[in-house]
Amino acid sequence: MDWNDRKKKAAQENQQHTTEERHEHLSTREGMIESAVDEFAKNGGFNDLPGKGKPIKIEDGDMLTTILKNANVQPPWIELRKEIAADLKRVIDRGLTAGEAEAELEDINQKIRKYNRLVPNSLLQKGLVSAANVHSAYEKWA
Repeated sequence: MDWNDRKKKAAQENQQHTTEERHEHLSTREGMIESAVDEFAKNGGFNDLPGKGKPIKIEDGDMLTTILKNANVQPPWIELRKEIAADLKRVIDRGLTAGEAEAELEDINQKIRKYNRLVPNSLLQKGLVSAANVHSAYEKWA
């Protein structure tokens, strides 16, 4: 047996010994945790939890969407959609003439272009707004 073989064998024995120690340590730790949880349950620690005895609500879809919904966080394109609808309503409520509303409608159209780039599906994209179609466009955005 040459030097490299001895070195490999020593490393394998050391790794096996370390793995066995790790398993013993984990099983001891797991046993301690289980006994602590069992004792907590026996002492009634779980009796006053909200929703006790009720079925757990499991949302359909992916977990990320559920977490975002529970945190009241919306994707940027939905927030932008609401902002565009508010801008359109403001233009309509002010009753501007076509010439007066042109600059504001161009700003809104810039937001619509950005919205169209952000939406996850091309079917959600919307057309640009002009003074002639601002009322019908608002109905689609609101």
